[in-house]
Amino acid sequence: MQVDSRQPPAQGKVMHEPRIDGGSRYRPSATRTNSPTPFLRDLKSGPVADGSVPEEAECTLVFAHHAGGSAVSFMSLRDLFPDHWRLLALELPGRGAASAAPVAATMAEAVSSLLPAVTGHLTGPYALFGHSMGGLVAYELTRELARLGLPPVLLGVSASPAPHMRQVRDRYRDLRTEEQLAGFLHDLGGTPPEVFDEPDLLEYLTRILRADLSLLQNYTADPSGVLDVPLAVYYGESDPMAGRDLVSPWADYSSAGTGFRSWPGGHFYLFDRPEDFAGRWERDVRAAAERAARHRPTLQGAPWA
Repeated sequence: MQVDSRQPPAQGKVMHEPRIDGGSRYRPSATRTNSPTPFLRDLKSGPVADGSVPEEAECTLVFAHHAGGSAVSFMSLRDLFPDHWRLLALELPGRGAASAAPVAATMAEAVSSLLPAVTGHLTGPYALFGHSMGGLVAYELTRELARLGLPPVLLGVSASPAPHMRQVRDRYRDLRTEEQLAGFLHDLGGTPPEVFDEPDLLEYLTRILRADLSLLQNYTADPSGVLDVPLAVYYGESDPMAGRDLVSPWADYSSAGTGFRSWPGGHFYLFDRPEDFAGRWERDVRAAAERAARHRPTLQGAPWA
């Protein structure tokens, strides 16, 4: 694994997405109840009750899944972090526990669903990590959480081109049929081979993937979206979707510093070596939390780790 903390020069043109709801681009779409929220899953204990009192934890990790994925995509990581850390995974609308919710057509709709589900569970230091499409979701969610005075100690984006470098329109434009989407899944890797022998499951996955790709096609970056949150950018050395040239401009999206780490493997490198990934992410989060503690001693009344 190579480590490079330099900040590469900007590339491409940043497009603007119109704002809604005053200073925020997103409007929360749900009211808190005490029922299980379909948009948040504790990887160690299952669905999280909306409005429940969060467990005490030294640190909370929040994961955002890839296009066509779900919260359970991160289950292989559940036993790889310290016992006293809480592991939460976001569930985008239209899949898994949130299958009854309408699929989000835009990033604004997705973040508006996730934001109220996650805010009540950030009572101490936490970090956000998003893989592939999840990197973009985590970035936009971080913008809103920072606006609310709840910034993470670290944002991790993995296998995800910088917002203004996404080439969705050209790369995915012709993926319309189930056969084309299934071929894309097969070529990209990360999907168990047996899935392709189960027509109902394959139809479900390609339907979700088609909706997620449509969401990405509707997305444009905001030139004002520079975070005062440190960034950790991970990518696979042989990833055809998010190589060094596409991820390096993430450096322009943080005023607090950006680190780059490359890994052997392709788009789903982290699931090929979960122990190595978890160890690296834990160390990066601990270092970021220690730096944050020197500047911001408390968050919501809880001490920094």
